[in-house]
Amino acid sequence: MQKLLKAIDRGLFAAIAILLMAMVANVAWQVFSRHVLDDPPTWTEEIARYVFTWQIFLGAALAFGRGTHIVVDIVLALSGPALRRVLGILSYLACLALLFPLVKFGIAMVGLTSNTYAAASGLNIGVVYAALPVGAAIGAIYVILNLAILLRGGAVRQDEASTMVD
Repeated sequence: MQKLLKAIDRGLFAAIAILLMAMVANVAWQVFSRHVLDDPPTWTEEIARYVFTWQIFLGAALAFGRGTHIVVDIVLALSGPALRRVLGILSYLACLALLFPLVKFGIAMVGLTSNTYAAASGLNIGVVYAALPVGAAIGAIYVILNLAILLRGGAVRQDEASTMVD
């Protein structure tokens, strides 16, 4: 199961990195065309915003997987292993209670917006809104895998401020 988590980490990290490169190239083109060519394209600001939206939801899913969301862990630090395990299980179940409705209603939002197109770029808005259910579904997969590890006697996964994939 750890290998599966690492594989998902690597794929998600690569996708986020590619999106970051695309956004940097897009914004660089916007700045160049505005200040050098004096003719900025209308679509670049819109695309940058949409790419950033995908980065946010995929990054949130990666943070779920790595256990690197901001936490107040004073109770965990003061508790023993048995209580820590119970709190971990409850925490994962609470996350699933949040993520499943995000997937469900996110899919509904994609359906509602799938025949709407962005004004400047002509991009289907459903593609933009798909970031919510995709990110939530990946986060839920991570939570389920981490919960399975915890239920089998493993520890709660919480990387120390990791920024790179192993």
